[in-house]
Amino acid sequence: MTRPDAAPTCWHYAPAPHGGVELARWRGTQVPLLQAHFHRETQLSFVLRGSRVVEAGGQRFELRAGDCLAIPAGVAHRGLAHAHEGTVCLNVYMPAENASAGTAGVLEWHGPVSGIARRLGLSREAFTRRFAAQTGLPPHAWRLVDRLNVARERLRGDADLADLALELGFTDQSHLGRHFRRVFGVSPGRYRRGMRPRAQTS
Repeated sequence: MTRPDAAPTCWHYAPAPHGGVELARWRGTQVPLLQAHFHRETQLSFVLRGSRVVEAGGQRFELRAGDCLAIPAGVAHRGLAHAHEGTVCLNVYMPAENASAGTAGVLEWHGPVSGIARRLGLSREAFTRRFAAQTGLPPHAWRLVDRLNVARERLRGDADLADLALELGFTDQSHLGRHFRRVFGVSPGRYRRGMRPRAQTS
């Protein structure tokens, strides 16, 4: 007999009250695997029940009920596939300026990697190695996640999904959707629905 929470489910996002950016919650047995990514906000990951495994900043963290992991803005991390019946997780995303000292800076650049490497007096390979060692992601992956973070910010408003995909350099809406789901554990449409204020009922 299969338990109703045995299969991986998606993360559920909602606006955070009292000035936070947003909240994300997950409950079930098989915590889904997420690709390495970073946020422009500081992330606080709470395990309310069960357990979770996260890689962040080159370290592996095994979180148990009652644990909280603070991941500074710009630090690459990923949730690892992990099974624990009845797990409940809550992520809180806060503006980076509200975080404690030590927040990692997010690098921004324009132009091809080879051109940037040349300006720094490095080969493309040396620049890529140094960049990955500092950020936890190679340059092409960092740029992809940065575009996904922009999409996430814009989806809190009323941006058209198809137009947004093209504007951010994805081939189409489904291309954006595939990458968004792999990184944030939810489709762009479902993310936006979660972030919209619920209608008040009288």
